[in-house]
Amino acid sequence: MAAGDIILGDGVFAIGWTTSQTVDVALTRGGGTFSVEREYRQIEADGDYGPVKDRIRLIRSVAKLNMKSLQILPYEMDSYFPGLTTTMTAALTAGTTATVTGRSLTTNVTTEDCGVCSWTGYTKARTKVYIELSQAINLENINFAMVDKEELLNELTYTAAFQTSTRNTEPWKIMFTAE
Repeated sequence: MAAGDIILGDGVFAIGWTTSQTVDVALTRGGGTFSVEREYRQIEADGDYGPVKDRIRLIRSVAKLNMKSLQILPYEMDSYFPGLTTTMTAALTAGTTATVTGRSLTTNVTTEDCGVCSWTGYTKARTKVYIELSQAINLENINFAMVDKEELLNELTYTAAFQTSTRNTEPWKIMFTAE
């Protein structure tokens, strides 16, 4: 392995409704994480001393991308959390107010609450590394910790959701592109 293959930790998080419509998340602090939690089931039979190669099944796979945003943009709140409505579509200007509220409790999470969440970074040799969750949704609660003499961090954890029509296709990918 060459030193150029080392993936650097700095990169850009982005969220949006399609790959071509993602918006870079403003400032972050503390980085983030990408994980794919997989659960396997071993089909055991009498006489087995351990796992048997052809009798191991993947039964669950959950991909997550987590980031800690230092800036909270009111007009982006509905893309941070499902089931929200915001009155703004652009940055605040003098004399304007942005209101963020939850939608009616009778409204379920919809397809509009799911989108694309990604991270773009580089290796030491400048190979582009792109991680994408498709049909991603932040299923975490809104939870702002207000700590004296500290800035508020908005922790966002997006989970990739499978589509009904392609339930056997994992909704995440990692791409390496030489530039």
